[in-house]
Amino acid sequence: MPGNRITEIHAKGLRSLADVRLQLDGLTVLIGDNGSGKSSLIEACELLQRAASESFSEDLNKIHGGVGSLLRVGAQYLELGLTIAPDDPRYHRVEYALTLNRSGSVVEERLDALTWDDDEDTEKRVSVLAAHDDDFERSFKFLTDSSDGTYIERKFDPKRTALSSFGEFPPHRFIGDVRAALRGIDVHLPFDTTARWVQRSRGQPSPLRGAATVEPAEALSRFGTNLPNAWSALKNDFSDAHWRETMDYVRLGLGPDVESVNVRADPGGGSIALRLKYAGLDEQIPSFAISDGTLAYLAFVALYRLNTKKSLIAFDEPETHLHPELLQRVLGFFEAMAKERPVLLATHSDRLLDGLSDPARSVVLCELDERRATTLVRPDPDALRDWLTEYRGLGDVRGAGHAASILTRREGE
Repeated sequence: MPGNRITEIHAKGLRSLADVRLQLDGLTVLIGDNGSGKSSLIEACELLQRAASESFSEDLNKIHGGVGSLLRVGAQYLELGLTIAPDDPRYHRVEYALTLNRSGSVVEERLDALTWDDDEDTEKRVSVLAAHDDDFERSFKFLTDSSDGTYIERKFDPKRTALSSFGEFPPHRFIGDVRAALRGIDVHLPFDTTARWVQRSRGQPSPLRGAATVEPAEALSRFGTNLPNAWSALKNDFSDAHWRETMDYVRLGLGPDVESVNVRADPGGGSIALRLKYAGLDEQIPSFAISDGTLAYLAFVALYRLNTKKSLIAFDEPETHLHPELLQRVLGFFEAMAKERPVLLATHSDRLLDGLSDPARSVVLCELDERRATTLVRPDPDALRDWLTEYRGLGDVRGAGHAASILTRREGE
């Protein structure tokens, strides 16, 4: 993986996440009962992504319902953070953490770079950015790349993060690295493939099944809302070889009789719609007539082929709408993407678990302790290896009721 990769996310006081640190390396797959904290970890990724935005406070309240609706019962503060491995040999990790009170104000924010003290063989923490709100003074201090260790101090608005206060030219490389990592987090939920008749009955059209306003597409939007533009970009913004390879992935999942995925412009101008061309059919199939699973698979292909600049890809329940064979193809996309950046999935699918190439490394069980707080447990590699002599995969083992014999290693141990 390249430098500046995200290696850990941290959430404290977020619903069942009393104090959780999840290590990220390649593909991570969250499993567990309903209410065990899987989706809260996905939402923590989204909250971290928003922390780099000037509209953080507004988004926190408008989209996430405010800190009060996120807090664990009895918690007074919500803390979110991440760790990156910097592209700098002098430092082995950079940590960022943000603490919010019930009203959503920033009460503490810090960005630290950690290195080794050669003389004492101990870890040394360098504070690059620190903010505090003690009811008397709201200020933050930071280093610059050219400073001699002297801090610059500024007042700050507690309704936004200090990290988002520097415009497009942050004063220190680690501030820029962390902000880029946060902005590059890409959180997805199941694609909105709702059938046209259901859309009409509830009065909520799905962009996947209709026309979309023509816009540039560097990545696939949440719910696949820009799918026509994504496929237009795949066809027109890349090489012919890239397009042929993209269509090979389509045919691997949907069959060799798929001739092409086309984007047709609205005669009225300003919008485009997706169509699928099969061999032997004169007419192309419009997106409103494509099956849920087929449309979802086309969205996954677009996600895979366009997502080249993301720092973390998170997806909650990717198995939705997919039959087992298509799910295995999609899992292959995620494993390929995980070679370049961490990928985090939350799933209930045993078939997805069966398809993992390295379940001992990938799977994390979320379970609740006696305080209804989430704990993270990973498989014991030796125990899993023994069970896989009798079962086709970890999902098969779990389905047979033997997961407790394998998932025994607490996160961090």
